[in-house]
Amino acid sequence: MHQNRTLIRGDNLTEMRNFPDECIDLIATDPPFNSKRDYFVPYRDEQGREPGVLVKAFTDTWNWGIEAEMAYDELVVGVGGQIGDSIEGLRKFLKDTPMMAYLVMMAIRIVEMHRILNSTGSLYLHCDPTASHYLKIILDAVFGPQQFRNEIIWHYYNVASVSKRFFGRKHDTIFFYSLGNDAIFNDDDMREPYTENSNWVRSSASYGDDRYRPNPRGKRMHDVWRMPTLNNMAEERTSYPTQKPIELYKRIVLASSSEDGLVLDPFCGCGTTLMAAEGLNRRWIGIDLTYLATGAVKLQIEKYFPQLQNQVTIAGTPESLEQALELARTDPHGFEQWAVTHVLKFKANVRGGGDGGIDGTMRFPLGREQGRQAYGTVVAQIKAGTYTLSQIRDFRTAMENEEAEMGVFLVTTSPTDGMLAEAAKSGMYEHPSYEFTAPRLQIYQIQDYYNDVLPKLPHAVRDVL
Repeated sequence: MHQNRTLIRGDNLTEMRNFPDECIDLIATDPPFNSKRDYFVPYRDEQGREPGVLVKAFTDTWNWGIEAEMAYDELVVGVGGQIGDSIEGLRKFLKDTPMMAYLVMMAIRIVEMHRILNSTGSLYLHCDPTASHYLKIILDAVFGPQQFRNEIIWHYYNVASVSKRFFGRKHDTIFFYSLGNDAIFNDDDMREPYTENSNWVRSSASYGDDRYRPNPRGKRMHDVWRMPTLNNMAEERTSYPTQKPIELYKRIVLASSSEDGLVLDPFCGCGTTLMAAEGLNRRWIGIDLTYLATGAVKLQIEKYFPQLQNQVTIAGTPESLEQALELARTDPHGFEQWAVTHVLKFKANVRGGGDGGIDGTMRFPLGREQGRQAYGTVVAQIKAGTYTLSQIRDFRTAMENEEAEMGVFLVTTSPTDGMLAEAAKSGMYEHPSYEFTAPRLQIYQIQDYYNDVLPKLPHAVRDVL
């Protein structure tokens, strides 16, 4: 079992299957909605500036294929029972559509969520009308309809939604299921103050009778939660495209877990559930498929909880040179993300239809110019496989196009003498404000990382999503 404050990079189905039975107190998660979109986010530096670099956060597009077929077979034949029957019925209705592919992806994972929840545990599953009606069928089949607790409506009133064809769409759904009748529910914490216009307050005042006096702790909370989305100036805003307010998830964590309970978010995204859990003294584990997300969440948590510096663990990353080379061979894109965000600690780049030959960037202070702090840039390109002298030459051109002071060309095999000579043509870089001199273009082998040797670079400015 992973320790507290662990971010796991990996497929949450695989990772949850490594968890023992009945080990989690609360699962609160905001999975993809089958919105048929790719989501990109801008990076911000610690001063709040957005340098105009977009990063692909995740793809919310599903297609029926071999993975969906395998998940379907496992649900119908391997798991069987109510969920097998439900999935079989849904396929007869939906056929081999993207929606059906999304539902089998969710169903096989909900089966695992049910297995790892303990007897007092609960699941809060965040969704929207795109698939909420189908997801409730799946949740009823896995948990049993008798374990359904609430269909919570989150009404986010501060978002524009105007149409001449239908009413404005301004809510999400959060399904709340418990594993059993002894599930934790902190009723006394789930209260909200009476308002001056409350019918209960007015009626009690008119009667003048203690029997009608409102409870000083407030009224019991209902299942419609009126809470704004994050505005663009909110301190917790990360620009993550589907980010939810921390207060929304604090309410969930407070309701259905105890202090020191273990909270899991298997689709942790930008880490909202984890931030809520940390703030309420719960233990937590988060899972996400990308190195980009886990790295960004670690930075975000350390930003809000400075005392946790070096206390957040990222699991699922290559721990040896052999594992790194295997990742490069089997998953070049994953290797690129890992190398950029974890080895170099740069920001990963994705721009429109291409990245211009730049896989990552880092900013560093140059000193003050005309009364303001000026910044320089280091760019990186990652090569998981073979590379050529002409590609190094192209990277030099990309550095010039980006007006970058320095560049790192990260590789998995040794460069030839000709390649080293080509890199040397870029000359040396000297920092204008303090003593620092290094080659402008450095060919960096991943082998050096495991020998505790890093590229020679100026001091960086830490960036967060």
